[in-house]
Amino acid sequence: MATQLALLMVEDSDMDAELVMLCLRRADFDVRMLRVETESEMREALSGGQWDVILSDYNLPRFDTNTALGLLRESGLDLPFIVVSAELGENAAVALMKAGAHDYVMKDNLARLPPAIKREMSEASQRQAHRQAVEALRESEERWSFALEGAGYGVSDWDIKTGHVLYSQCWVSMHGYEIDEIPATVEGGLDLVHPDELPLVKAAMQAYFDGAMPRYHSEHRLRCKDGSWKWVVDRGMIVSRDENGQPMRMICTHVDISERKQAEEELRILNEQLELRVEERTRELRHAMTQIIESEKLASLGVLVAGVSHELNTPIGNMLLAASTLAERLKEVHQSIDSGKLTRSGLMHALDECSDASQLIVRSGGRASELIESFKRVSVDQTSQRRRLFDVRIAVQDSINALGGMINRMGVSVDNRIPQGLMMDSFPGHLEQIINNLIMNSLTHGFETGTGKHIIINASLQGEILALDYADDGIGIPPDLHHKVFEPFYTSKLGQGGSGLGLYIVHNLVQGIFKGSVRLESSLDQGVHLFFHLPLVTPEI
Repeated sequence: MATQLALLMVEDSDMDAELVMLCLRRADFDVRMLRVETESEMREALSGGQWDVILSDYNLPRFDTNTALGLLRESGLDLPFIVVSAELGENAAVALMKAGAHDYVMKDNLARLPPAIKREMSEASQRQAHRQAVEALRESEERWSFALEGAGYGVSDWDIKTGHVLYSQCWVSMHGYEIDEIPATVEGGLDLVHPDELPLVKAAMQAYFDGAMPRYHSEHRLRCKDGSWKWVVDRGMIVSRDENGQPMRMICTHVDISERKQAEEELRILNEQLELRVEERTRELRHAMTQIIESEKLASLGVLVAGVSHELNTPIGNMLLAASTLAERLKEVHQSIDSGKLTRSGLMHALDECSDASQLIVRSGGRASELIESFKRVSVDQTSQRRRLFDVRIAVQDSINALGGMINRMGVSVDNRIPQGLMMDSFPGHLEQIINNLIMNSLTHGFETGTGKHIIINASLQGEILALDYADDGIGIPPDLHHKVFEPFYTSKLGQGGSGLGLYIVHNLVQGIFKGSVRLESSLDQGVHLFFHLPLVTPEI
């Protein structure tokens, strides 16, 4: 296809113009040509038409090439200007090129003209595209600059090769300066950075240039004109590089974050105060919980005392009754002897009654002695909390014995199936308190409907671990409440004598003292089953 060409020709010879047109048509140009001979004609042509190329003869009677170049510059158009002349010296050609001509072709060598025109049109097109790109970039930069400035963002534009930095009006006014009061260099901005943060700013910049950071980012203080310090955040990135990939230009945004920093500092102080308050309240709560737990222990011990007192009433009452009966019968024997009425059969009957009474006294005394010994061990273990080697079955049985009165009154049977000889090096008082709390929990909550009333306690060895099982056949605990039973103050008997600390103390003792674990299995109307795993030798606390 023919190349469209709008040609403005400065030429006074029709013949020379026709030769040029012939040459261009042979080179597949579709030419639209206007020939001018005077300055006024060229001025009118430049203002009224669209041209691709200007061809100009060197010398015209009323016009010349230098004047034509001046008119082209005056018009502001970027058009290829090629001199076509029959006579043109080397010096004149150089002068014309310096004046703005793009090329020259001798009339006796017009074969050079078509490729020269194509080349210059291509370069003119490239220059136009470059100008459009530059203009678009300038407009884009103006838009984002206006947007950033309008949002209160300062902007700095750093020419890395020259070291020149343009600080925007918003940037300098943010710190109370005028535009000419900060040197337009990198050092001009760095001189305002607080000495404590200056090394961090330089390190962040170096890390970005080394590729360790995707974007430059730094939070630091800058000195204001009045001597105060303002917190800012700088973010930036390289926007252009040379052909070797070296950075040429970097643009950064500059934002005042003083209010945010002040809020963060106030929040930090508030958090510290809250932490101190929480720590203080935690100490108070722990102290209160310790006192409550100690009170609960004393209350538990009180229950043991009441239970043992009730249990002792029976053997001691029997002993008193037998002793008084024995004394009365001996008195009658003495009276019979004194009156001479004692017979052999009467003596034998009296001796049988005295023997029965003495045996009842011995049995009742032994039972009372066992109860007192069990209570003594439980009370000593729970008050002194001393560590020793003990038989698990005996420790559990002592707790059962101490609660015997309450257990018997409620018609509950407790089956101690722990084999003899399972020895623990630990704290028997704490184990007895666990058993005491478990039994009391069953008596208070598990058997309220009057069903079941059977408790089984068993234990076995699993290596160096004592596996202790506690089970009752009471009303059980619904699965959705399992997570609450070991919480402090949770009780289904609130206001009815339940403290909500029984199983909480059990859980604390198992984990805190024995360094063991406890697991609950239960469902409604299926009783409660608790599985304990306790080291045979309790680790040192």
